[in-house]
This record gives sequence, structure tokens and C-alpha cells, in this order.
Amino acid sequence: MVNPNKTRSCVILAGANAARRVREEGLSQSMVSTLVGASGGPKWLSISQLDRVLIGEFFRDRKTPIATLGSSIGSFRNMCYATANPMAALEKLEYGYVNQTYASDRPLPAEITGAGEKILLDVLGEEGAQQVADNPVWRSHFVTVRGRGPLASERKALLAPALLASALANAVTRRSLRAFWDRVVFHSGELPSVAFRNLSTVNTRLCADNVCSAVLASGSIPLVMAGVPTPAGAPAGNYRDGGITDYHFDLGFEHPPGLVLYPHFFPYMVPGWFDKSLRWRWVRGGAMENVILVAPSPSWVAKLPFGKIPDRDDFVKLSTEERLKYWNTVTEAGKQVAEDFFELWQTGAIANELIEVGSDQAPHKLAMSA
Repeated sequence: MVNPNKTRSCVILAGANAARRVREEGLSQSMVSTLVGASGGPKWLSISQLDRVLIGEFFRDRKTPIATLGSSIGSFRNMCYATANPMAALEKLEYGYVNQTYASDRPLPAEITGAGEKILLDVLGEEGAQQVADNPVWRSHFVTVRGRGPLASERKALLAPALLASALANAVTRRSLRAFWDRVVFHSGELPSVAFRNLSTVNTRLCADNVCSAVLASGSIPLVMAGVPTPAGAPAGNYRDGGITDYHFDLGFEHPPGLVLYPHFFPYMVPGWFDKSLRWRWVRGGAMENVILVAPSPSWVAKLPFGKIPDRDDFVKLSTEERLKYWNTVTEAGKQVAEDFFELWQTGAIANELIEVGSDQAPHKLAMSA
């Protein structure tokens, strides 16, 4: 029996069609055709336990193909789903990510890039890259960007002003990003299962030789990490964080028929990296027609240390000991988020407790009032 008065650690938002289907049919893995993972670095730790429930229970024994789409940490997570032992891969990713340490508060980009590559290599082992590239069920799509002109440089004096110019142009129109960046999507299978309608996009097939470099590039934040030079099989260039064009995704992409499941650390979606402060550009309900979004509830977040989920500033604001304690506390608390989703799904109570987002509504406002 589900307690209707229980304060939930997760919120579930759904567009009109997704909400209708869940209320009529319940939620099952068979209705989900696409899994999305957002950029956000350490924010992922708030839902790392949810990933375990999804791969270990919800998608257990999945036999029909499912498209996964991710940028930055979303690519790291989705890569794990496509390995032969995804649960072990997720555990290695979480351990490596939490326990990364640096000699100073301001490590050089090359040092951070090296740490990220080590984490990926530890997760993939000897055969993981081939497993990801060849997986017939988990069809991976890792989003990166290739910078044009000075945006391909590693020199701060060139890169920083170019980033500012890109941000200013984006504030006028998101379409301007095509003058600065090419979106490059690394996909498994002969053809991609996901197609973008906006911005300049190049599709490149995954192979064992480029899985690690593609995922690393997908999370290589400019000025924080070094870019990744030309992954195998890709057009020549310097590859960086896919969150620049697709931070949380604007949901305007074509995907296989079915619903999109979006395990997210926020109950809202910011299209691109430069849109964080442009609230009028945040995704509204109309784009969520076929989307089910699962996120930690505001009440759960409020009870965490510092009243927030982890972010990159923790490396600077906290000592290593403080950060490790905080991040481990959050990952442990995330079990409640995962357990609440599991209970709502298994009992069918999700049909009554999901929040339907209307076409003109802002998801985060509904989640805050839930």
C-alpha cells in the first residue's frame, strides 16, 4: 500500500501524451524508446542510485533497441548502460568520479583531462569500448562540439574571448551557435537513431578506437579541460563539451517512436550551456509531449548538506575531505530518490502522482509547487 501523504524524494513530470499513456497503461520499459542524459558533472551524483534502479530493474532484460542520447556526464552515464556489465560500470564511474583529487585547487586543464580519461579507461577496461560500439540494444549517441576558428585553440587568450563572443551571439538567437560550433554526434550502429533539427550537425559512427575519446570530448569543458583532438573517424578538429549546444537538450530532436525517459537532476531543462541565465529560453511543456522526467524533489534537495546538489565549485570551496564527505552523503541519500521511483513504478501509483505539464507551462514551477 502506498502512503498518499508521503513526502516524495522524487518528482515525475510528463507531457500530455506521456501522461495520458502512463495513466491508461501504467509505466513499462516497452513504451520507452529513448533515454536522455544531461550535462552537469557532479550534479549526476544526486541520481546515480536512480541509474542503478533503471538499469538493474526497470530496463532489466531489455531486448528491443533503445536510443540513448547524452552530453557531458550524460554521455559518461549512458556509456555505462551499453557495456556488458552496466551495473559494475556505473559503480566504477561513481567511485572514480567521487574520488578524483588534484594537487591544487586550480589544476591545469591537462591534469583534469587526464583524470577524466583515467576514469573512462577504468570503467571500460579492455573490452568495454567494443561492447559500447557494437551493442545491438543500447544505441548510444554521444554529443560533442567542434569549435571553429579560435574556439579550436587551447590558448586562453584566444579561447576566452571567442567563448564570450559565442555567448553574446547566443543571447540574441540560439541559431547563431552554428557560426561558432559544429555539433558532432558519435553514434553506434550503421545509422543514428536520433536526428537533430537545429544547428550544424555531423554524425560519426562509434568504433572501439573512438568511444573513449568521444565520451571524454563530450565532457571537456572549455578553459577547464583540454579539448580532444580528432577522435578516430571524425572530421579534423578540436572536440569539446557537447553541453555547449545541448546542455539539457531542447527536446527538439527526432527519436524512435515511443516515449522519452529523462532521469534528470533538475525539474527543468536548459537548452544550451549559454542559456543558463536566459529563463525565457528554458524548455516548456510543449516540447515535453512524449517525455517523462524523473528528478529529485525540491524537498529532498533542501535536506542535503548546503541545501544543494554537488557542483564543480565544490572543488574550490571545500577541502578534499569536506568534498568527499559531502559527495558521499549525497550519493547515499540518492537511494531514497531511487526507491521512491521504484515504488511508484511497481505499485502503479505513478499514474496518480505524476505532474502533467501543459504546453505553455514551465516544468520547474509545477515541481516547486508539488
